[in-house]
Amino acid sequence: MRLNPRTQHYTPSDAGIWAGRKITSYSVGNRVGEAPSWHPEQQRLYWIDVRGQQLFRLDPTSGSVQTWDLPEVVGALALCEGGVVCLALVRRLVKLNVDSGQLTDFVEISDEPTGNRLNDGKVSPSGRWFVFGSMDDRPQKSATGALYRVSSTGLVLRLHSHLKVCNGIAWNASGTHLYFSDSSEGVVFRAAWDDERGQIGPVETFARLDEAQGRPDGGVVDDADRYWSAGVSAGCLNILSASGELIEKLPLPCRAPTMGAFGGAGGNELFVTSLIRPQWTDVYEHDGALLRIETASEAAASRLFQCD
Repeated sequence: MRLNPRTQHYTPSDAGIWAGRKITSYSVGNRVGEAPSWHPEQQRLYWIDVRGQQLFRLDPTSGSVQTWDLPEVVGALALCEGGVVCLALVRRLVKLNVDSGQLTDFVEISDEPTGNRLNDGKVSPSGRWFVFGSMDDRPQKSATGALYRVSSTGLVLRLHSHLKVCNGIAWNASGTHLYFSDSSEGVVFRAAWDDERGQIGPVETFARLDEAQGRPDGGVVDDADRYWSAGVSAGCLNILSASGELIEKLPLPCRAPTMGAFGGAGGNELFVTSLIRPQWTDVYEHDGALLRIETASEAAASRLFQCD
């Protein structure tokens, strides 16, 4: 299958200042924006719209956004070498060459139960592994989701089970520990990470965040080992210390942020995706937008997955 992108231009609007941080907004109108990832070589930001079944690429300098329409719901992405993006569709991983538009199958996730789909994912700090999750996509959720990793050659291993909505995947700055969450239960987990084997140690509870605080959706860790959790139910970012304590709550101009990613030339800009809930009768200006926040924090750019 070959996909051809279309290009639009977005002029970012001023979304105010929160906690001393300037925020601008790209009004892209995502139904479920997710998985922002900064490409260090291209100096571009990639992200997806889960329900819109789309992949996006932003050039922050010009405001140009390219959009690829995908054949299925998409839950995560991994930037690869050579202009390729690995995408987690409903039950399979595929690779899209953004230069040629060629979409090819990579690996099937065959043991996921009916009603589940793939959700959230990040490339390990070494680039050797793509760690991704799954979730129960039904309104009444059961703990049928899981956490997986796949190697560059397509070798899949289940790392953890009994999750309703696997989310929040990130590593600490030194790459020794992996974070992930169950968004439905409001729990962030942490486990030791063995990069040589692509495996985890015993899983422990890192933090709990309720509906009012902001249930943990996507997560990212800065160079100071602070975990930035998108509080999808409370319109905020919850910044947690390395020991799991809530040290700062950053209100956002959208009601449902989904994930943050550090990027920009200096690595000190935070890009945050957001969603629009189907039941909302009014959609505010920055709901479903891509936010760009100037921060005093930094983090390494998204790693490139060394997929064959």
